[in-house]
Amino acid sequence: MKTYKYVAFFVLAFSFFACEKSSEQVEEEIVTSAQVEYTVFLQNNNLLNGVVVASSNEEFAVKSTLSSFNSVPFNAITHRTATDISYYATTNCQATLQWYNSESSVATSVALFDDIDACDINVLAMARSNEIAAVAYERELLGKDKQYVVRVNSLIEPVGNPLEISLDKKPVDVVFSTNKLFVLTLNEFITDEFHLSVIDLNTNEAVMELDLGLDAQRLFTNSNGDVIISYPKLHTILDPVSLDKSYTTYGEDTEPGFITTTDFYMDNNGKFYFQKNVPTAEIVEVPAIYDFEKNSTVVYLFENFLTETELKVKYNIANTSAITYDEKNNYVLIGYEKNGQVDKGGILRITPAPDFKLIDNIDLDGVPKTIFVK
Repeated sequence: MKTYKYVAFFVLAFSFFACEKSSEQVEEEIVTSAQVEYTVFLQNNNLLNGVVVASSNEEFAVKSTLSSFNSVPFNAITHRTATDISYYATTNCQATLQWYNSESSVATSVALFDDIDACDINVLAMARSNEIAAVAYERELLGKDKQYVVRVNSLIEPVGNPLEISLDKKPVDVVFSTNKLFVLTLNEFITDEFHLSVIDLNTNEAVMELDLGLDAQRLFTNSNGDVIISYPKLHTILDPVSLDKSYTTYGEDTEPGFITTTDFYMDNNGKFYFQKNVPTAEIVEVPAIYDFEKNSTVVYLFENFLTETELKVKYNIANTSAITYDEKNNYVLIGYEKNGQVDKGGILRITPAPDFKLIDNIDLDGVPKTIFVK
């Protein structure tokens, strides 16, 4: 087993790689586990659709399709929280926002941009709360500079008369917290610097704009509602009420790299499950868990807990496509795409560090993109 630790000034940051497994082929052990269901959103034939996967002592299998969810284009703009996922997509220049709540198992959709042609705008980011959806877009204006706007739609009252908030910089990402809208923007024509606009939704006015410098790339929120501003070499945590900031710098070569993840899950203990790019690994996109409390990353290299036969033949893994955590069973769920097989994938269940033990697998007609535990 190889363990690498780096200490950077006052902040501890380290990456821990899964213990190497024997190269001998072994049979998977049948383990008694709590019965649980997973909702899996799959990419298949350029669409995203949902299925329910049931887990019990006897089987790990697809139980049903998610009948309340209408398939959306695979490239729909996505906003994920711990309990739900939202998709913004256009079909024949008609815009729709659809979201799924994992606690109620209900999918809901509304039409957006009824007053303008959705093909005339370029939507750049989207976020949703229980009451409001915010869609950030840019639009070309004849003979003028681009127009940057965040449209705020009520999801409680009938969609109509949406609030439009003009921006003077290009929106890159957006999140909600404490009835405020936080918009990451880029001054792309002058300084290439990033800024954060804080909009109070009680007054619909900007509270302040923070200068973020270069390389601010993603916004996340944790279970406390704090706003996480992610950079390649550090992250900033912003208190959404006081707007106080704290900074965490990573050690050299220990950057968690969650700014590039396409799927993630944040638990209540400050652990962030994501896809990490490791160019030197057998499979480049691998599962990883970053602990915000400890500033540490656990990296799950496939070759260190699967045999070569399992990796290349039995499961035929090309890359990690989704990740989540099953708290009832203490399992990490790893969605993956199969190598050389279009729209084929699966899910591995393993025990987390320090065990890294393979529990079981399910093959799926589609590539898992997001997994919810019910």
